[in-house]
Amino acid sequence: MDLRRLLAEEDAGWRELRAAFAAVPDERFEEPGVTPEGWSPKDTMFHVGAWLAECASVLERIEAGASGGDDDESTDEKNASWFAMSRQLDMRTVRAELEAARVSARLRFGSLTRITPEAWSWFQESGPLHYAEHAADLRDWLVRP
Repeated sequence: MDLRRLLAEEDAGWRELRAAFAAVPDERFEEPGVTPEGWSPKDTMFHVGAWLAECASVLERIEAGASGGDDDESTDEKNASWFAMSRQLDMRTVRAELEAARVSARLRFGSLTRITPEAWSWFQESGPLHYAEHAADLRDWLVRP
């Protein structure tokens, strides 16, 4: 496990995701269709931030010696719940939540005394892999007629 490489991948992915969000005109941020579930760019932003916040929480449990997977709620249930929440929030709040969650996840990952395979997987999947998936969704959505 190359920690430096993973953090560099996360940082590069973050820049790519932010560039994809920056390409969305302000008047389109609440327009649905980015994902098959009907997410808007705002919903997508909240979704990524929610998973980063979840990652930080799981990393905290892992550091305390517990398993990260203590939650009974499925991925689909979480995504649906977060989608409903994002619909109630303004763009400024969603953007702030995303930025704060990213900082929290990076700090939590960077402060682990021992990086387990589970911790590595959570950070990689919530960070660079997730960023790449949704940056691609946003780029594709922007060019669709």
